Amino acid sequence: MSNGRSQHSRRLRVLLGSASLPATFLVFVAISQHKACAAEEASSGHQANRDIPNASRHGSHATKKATAHPLTVASTSVEKIHINGQSHRHQLLQEPQSIATYSGAELRQLNVTKTTDLLGMTPGLYMTTSKLSPSQESTQLVIRGVGTNAQLEPATGIYVDGVYMPALDFDVGFMDPERVDIYKGPQNTQFSRNAEAGIVSIVTAPPGDHTVRRARVGLDSFDTLTTQLYLSGKIARNFYGSIIADYSRSDGYIKNNGKSKFPLTDPYFPNQDLISLYGSHIKLNRYTGVEQKGGFRTDLRYKPTQRLEFRLVGDYHRDNGNQNGAGPLDSCHCYNVNGDLAYQADSVNYGAALIASYTLPYAKFSTITSWRESRSDVPLDFVGDSRLTNNLQDIYSEQQSKMQEFRIESVGQRRLTWNVGFTAYKDREYTNRFYLLSDLDSPDGTQHSLYSGIWNSQVVSLRRTGYSGYGELAYAITPRLHLTAGVRYLWEDTRASGLERYVIPANNVLSAPLSSLSSWGSFNTPVLSERRWNRALPSATLSYDLASSTSVYLRYAQGYKSGSYQKAPVVPTDVSPVLPETTNTYEMGIKSQVNKNIIVELAGFDTELHNQQVDSTVVRDGITSNAITNAGASRITGFEANIGWHVTPRFEINANAAYTPSKFLDYVIHPGAGKAAVVRTGSALPSTPDWTANIRGAYTLALSTTQSLMFQANFRWVNSTYVGTNATSADPILHIPSWNQLDLKVMYHGKYWSASLYGNNVLNRYIILSKFNTFFALPSGRYIHDIVAPPANVGFDVTANF
Repeated sequence: MSNGRSQHSRRLRVLLGSASLPATFLVFVAISQHKACAAEEASSGHQANRDIPNASRHGSHATKKATAHPLTVASTSVEKIHINGQSHRHQLLQEPQSIATYSGAELRQLNVTKTTDLLGMTPGLYMTTSKLSPSQESTQLVIRGVGTNAQLEPATGIYVDGVYMPALDFDVGFMDPERVDIYKGPQNTQFSRNAEAGIVSIVTAPPGDHTVRRARVGLDSFDTLTTQLYLSGKIARNFYGSIIADYSRSDGYIKNNGKSKFPLTDPYFPNQDLISLYGSHIKLNRYTGVEQKGGFRTDLRYKPTQRLEFRLVGDYHRDNGNQNGAGPLDSCHCYNVNGDLAYQADSVNYGAALIASYTLPYAKFSTITSWRESRSDVPLDFVGDSRLTNNLQDIYSEQQSKMQEFRIESVGQRRLTWNVGFTAYKDREYTNRFYLLSDLDSPDGTQHSLYSGIWNSQVVSLRRTGYSGYGELAYAITPRLHLTAGVRYLWEDTRASGLERYVIPANNVLSAPLSSLSSWGSFNTPVLSERRWNRALPSATLSYDLASSTSVYLRYAQGYKSGSYQKAPVVPTDVSPVLPETTNTYEMGIKSQVNKNIIVELAGFDTELHNQQVDSTVVRDGITSNAITNAGASRITGFEANIGWHVTPRFEINANAAYTPSKFLDYVIHPGAGKAAVVRTGSALPSTPDWTANIRGAYTLALSTTQSLMFQANFRWVNSTYVGTNATSADPILHIPSWNQLDLKVMYHGKYWSASLYGNNVLNRYIILSKFNTFFALPSGRYIHDIVAPPANVGFDVTANF
């Protein structure tokens, strides 16, 4: 079957050819204001198509409408009426691929404030964490089993108004979006960066003539206070602006019983400040037990003509707090971290983007220029047991991304539509994984750890320069039969600098110290490496309209996740590239509005992964460490179903389910040190539940023409999964049990204010989302930490428009 698919891919490349993609469109400088106005008057007959609030993502023809590309978000709105009276949700019904969408109102009703809140509610969506750290900064999204390695660049792309967010920015919070769209499967031709698993597109409302002044405040069981202020409106003629700011503080649902220790020293290295010597970026902030988050986002919009538009957006976010540490020990089955250390984590991300567009009668030019910075410092008690003292792990990370995208696409309703684009980007990453582990022997003194007393600093710096061009054609073969074909060509150059420095002192195992100097030669001289990758990624879709409200489709797309480098090198040869990961995805589906009250969507998919990037443990130079290897082949085959039913004008039910069975077809781990190979062939993929299901209902009671009460129940169930590989005793298979959650809410909505009372996880389930293993401490496998969702909690919030 794989040979047939390779031939199919080659045939697609021959069919599509190598489109010539322009490197730059400097139309904005060349177009003068009076010419633009004159052209508008001359082409007023075309204005009806151009001014439709939702510009097409890849054009639209007479019988097929499309959703908005991120570059066109300045003129989108969730509940506005679009082409032929269609809302955004109804337009997605005509998109020949699986897309989950949530309006801003839905997100507020469901108490969703970040992407991971959608776990169990969105079919095929889950999360994975890195073996290096259990923190939220090391979390990534998994879509249909793709993206289970959280160490490298994420397989799921996150965009806010078309601006790409680096991995550390992954879950900054939604900040009152207009909508969130989740595209499943490879996305090759619609977004600036390639995405192997899918895309989460967050769209905010642009400022306009309508003045909005809104304030929101809330409180819940964990003494969590949330506040938000939003102002938007007209500043001057053709000039608009908005600002949204929020702040929250919370005692959190995890109680950390440890204490901050200053200075923290290793008894094996008295009078040595190892943190300042080898972890100079690390800042151990005193633990207060309070979580604080805050940030703001500004949006300035200038629209001198109906055709020309500019948006300048900027944002800043900061998260300071425990971030739940390593999580409670699995044996505890509680919400307490009972270690001896407790420090504040600190994460900051910020950026700015200039978004511009110019619309001609038959084409639209767009550009995005963006810059983002992120940094994160996450210290934690590595063991989480007060009997084993002074065991610190800290991961300090920095990321920077600079990107330029140019795009031109057809507009209007035609038989042939198209888009082409070009993206250039520069990424920079820096990570220092620092250990200061003083006491790792078993508490009863019967087992002694090789690593007691170790200090360790693993430093990796990556610089990635990339270019990609993409294009897509959509053709209406008949009024009902549509063919879309596209291709992206990408080229990347990645430069890596890696260094490990450690000393294990003489302890109960070693009679003499052991140092990385035996292989690295210097504590300060890194090993350098460089690698280039390029790839052409085809996609094609055939869709057929059975009726005006029902369509079927068949989609093929090739996915790609670029190669990279180890994040935790042990020996100099570890500074060598990890091969790129590729996928071939086939999707077949049907979307139907059965009648005015019922919408049904069904999709089946088959994804084959080759050279899948998987992290495991290996032994190098006698040291157990984390390593990223390539599995030969894997496969995920399953389906998703969704139904929306307006039972009555007041009562609505939404239900969905996903079946995502997965399997390694060829995966053998070679741990080294003379250990036997570990065969994982035939095993399911980690962090990939076979089943997820969700049902939610809402009943709205009208109190008057301007007042209403809404009652909502939301139940989700997620099947069991696992993490770990069993490659060594330091990396056991960790079972993650199935879980369910029931949320209830009552919401009052009036003309000038609204309020809600809610209960989350009202059945008080102990929900384990993932697990983290402290692999150096003895007894081995005893210190397993749970990454848990909150227990039962109640809260309320009030929103006022003034």
